[in-house]
Amino acid sequence: MKKWLKRIGLLIGVLAILLGLFLSYSYFIEPRQFVVVNDAVAVPHWDGRLNGLRVVTIADIHTGSNFAPPERIRFVVEQANAQNPDVIVLLGDYVSESRFDRERMRTAPDGTDRTELKVPFETVAESLKGLRAKYGVYAVIGNHDWYHNEQKIHRMLEEISGINVLNNEIHEVEANGTTLRIWGIEDLWKNRTVPADAFNALAEKKNIIAITHNPDTLLAAPEGFSILFAGHTHGGQLNWPIFGPKAVFNDPRFMDGLAVVDGKYVYVSSGVGTSVIPIRFRVPPEINVVTLSSNTATMPETP
Repeated sequence: MKKWLKRIGLLIGVLAILLGLFLSYSYFIEPRQFVVVNDAVAVPHWDGRLNGLRVVTIADIHTGSNFAPPERIRFVVEQANAQNPDVIVLLGDYVSESRFDRERMRTAPDGTDRTELKVPFETVAESLKGLRAKYGVYAVIGNHDWYHNEQKIHRMLEEISGINVLNNEIHEVEANGTTLRIWGIEDLWKNRTVPADAFNALAEKKNIIAITHNPDTLLAAPEGFSILFAGHTHGGQLNWPIFGPKAVFNDPRFMDGLAVVDGKYVYVSSGVGTSVIPIRFRVPPEINVVTLSSNTATMPETP
């Protein structure tokens, strides 16, 4: 009996050490890492004259979350610029809350702060200044942003950061003798719809890069755009050996990287900051450099 008790005690001790190592690594080490993920994606409805277009994605910075202070955000800006991007897209969730007030979120009028932030948004906007790309820098609003104050965040991103915020609208820019279109779509959770008036009004549905926060937008979006860029998932934040990441807030097909469903393409970034839990495991903070080209073959669907 004593031998079994010793064995059980030893097992508990080993498990406690492993748990401590896991928590220490996930809290203190991995959130401090940073990777630049490079991918090449062949997309439909794409003019060959735009082949080689480089899109840098920045998602879910959650300024003020674990190891995502303003200094870290300025580092991300420097790293994004260093990729020589043609386009930079920011995919929402710029803030991190210190306190939720559910009643205030429900009753406070539009244009007022509904949550308390770890870092004032004025500081966040200052940290994002200086992003540079050949054909422009574009952003959408994420769910945590409109929880707080969508109108203020939209305004400050444009006035302080110098970023073009797209809210259910399309920006056109001339590139290599053709027209590149950036379609910004509101966060899916806001109204549970994909407003498509701007898209439907296009005479030519070609060379369209759609950007939004939630990748589940793909399931409700019309066909005809080339690729949708999104964040929101954080790659699950915990990528378990064997089992992989667990989808808590989104379709499990849209965790990280490229997915193709119903002939529509979505590319998901696991982002920079953390949310809900302040840890990352086998999902280091990232920005993405996606090089686009015309797709002359059919890519398999994501199961």
